[in-house]
Amino acid sequence: MYLRYLEYLRLVIDHGSFAAAARAGGVTQPAISHGLARLQRHFEAPLFERAGRRQVPTAAALRAALQGQVLAERIGRGAEQPDRTSRRQVWRVGATPSAALVCGPALYEACRQAASARRLELSSADEGRMLAQLQGGELDLVVAPRPRGHPGTGLRSLSLYGIAPLVYARRHHPLARARTLEQLHSADWGIVGPSVSGPVDVLQEAHAVRRMRPPRVAVSCPDYASLLQLVRQTDLLCVLPHPVLLGDAAQAQIVAVPLREGLPRYEMQLFMPARPGRSLKAMVDRLLTRLPPA
Repeated sequence: MYLRYLEYLRLVIDHGSFAAAARAGGVTQPAISHGLARLQRHFEAPLFERAGRRQVPTAAALRAALQGQVLAERIGRGAEQPDRTSRRQVWRVGATPSAALVCGPALYEACRQAASARRLELSSADEGRMLAQLQGGELDLVVAPRPRGHPGTGLRSLSLYGIAPLVYARRHHPLARARTLEQLHSADWGIVGPSVSGPVDVLQEAHAVRRMRPPRVAVSCPDYASLLQLVRQTDLLCVLPHPVLLGDAAQAQIVAVPLREGLPRYEMQLFMPARPGRSLKAMVDRLLTRLPPA
């Protein structure tokens, strides 16, 4: 039952409201509210705080959701034994989409030099899930921002480079020359998500700090390619964590909105087990020498 309530908490964090969480989980909104009220009894710190008319998750809620995810995935694996043979044949690396583009070539070369017979298997999910997979031994490395409140138990991390997210619009968008977030208050936004942290949260945080209404998310896309296609052909705005996601084709049609107010910045980090094996440590050492300058 406790795990179910943690799953309800995760749904609210991922989908932004109790109503959306209920729809995604196939339950009623009162069931979500009841479950979270029961869950709150296990915590001294509040799981939600009011921001305007909305209830937003606290750092304690984010920590609880991530710990619950780790526990649920460990239970789901049950008594399964990892395939040691296949693990010796594959480097399993989780990366966010922008990290895969920025670090992919360096990852490939580092893996090839460390063990030429092992292929590189890149995968992507939200940051919390990838770190849970790393903690559970399903991944060798993760390249991602650290989710807020993540305890990082059993992990070690290195900062790779800074991320300065920007707002983007199609070139002739009526708001393409906006200078403040206030000027964007009427805009509809597209996102890639849901995720535990990253561009969407950066946008929410920027509005919350200025005591503005949350941005209106009109579309949630499965990947950045589909999001950029929508931005290119509609009046949607979006936030990209790194300009590399634009690609050459989109750069002529999609522009950064020149806001005077910077969005919150964060660090791209490399996560690994606290005690990496010799081959993994050798691969990481090679990777760090091959990454482009921050």
